[in-house]
Amino acid sequence: HPEEDVITINYSLEWPFLENPRNSTFTPHQLDLCRCPQQQPRLSNIQTKDHIYTRYICQQPTVRFTPKGGDLWLLQAPNGVLNILRPASKLELLRRPRGAAILQVNKIIYQEALPFLYGGRNFLFLTGPCPRGRYQAYATQVWLSRLSPFARDQITDLSLLCQVWEEDCRDRNALKAYASLSQYILENVSRFKSLCLNHWSEELPVHPFSVLFRKEEVRIFVNTTHKDGKVSEFCDASSFL
Repeated sequence: HPEEDVITINYSLEWPFLENPRNSTFTPHQLDLCRCPQQQPRLSNIQTKDHIYTRYICQQPTVRFTPKGGDLWLLQAPNGVLNILRPASKLELLRRPRGAAILQVNKIIYQEALPFLYGGRNFLFLTGPCPRGRYQAYATQVWLSRLSPFARDQITDLSLLCQVWEEDCRDRNALKAYASLSQYILENVSRFKSLCLNHWSEELPVHPFSVLFRKEEVRIFVNTTHKDGKVSEFCDASSFL
């Protein structure tokens, strides 16, 4: 990975339409009863009936990001379904970037400070067990979409954990989420420079990220082992694939 420290931002997922969103439903064939107004066009005006949750048809979960000053949990060890998290140390808490809210009292100061708040920082989004996978790539895209266009343009580096259950309990949905995030970065994050992938599940493809090489000078770093792993750097789609 690049030399800069990883800035971890915690988030949680809320499933307002699932009947029983337990954090122990970890099988791809789990049938979760959902009561959402489905995204597909209805053929009639009748109320949506209960149905089985299906990603990209049903309503996505609501992403809640831990507010500044809240508890911070970091990755102790990856473990597929149940990642082991630990509370941040006092030193790690002090390394968190200060919020931009105070700077917003002065628009000029705010705009001058944004490159220092976001540029050159490697952001990683982390949560605990979730019923249908942790939706990490989706949460990353949601966070980017909530930034102002000027702030979003300062983002240069992002990290993702690529392992089973990190994005979704179904691998094919993970690939869709990777493709969606990559396309969003291409279209909306003008200064983006590097994506750091912790690829801990060899069976999970990461080829959707190759479209990022359409941006000049973009690099993708791939780490295949949690501790002291070899990091490979890619600068074009042909070598990455």
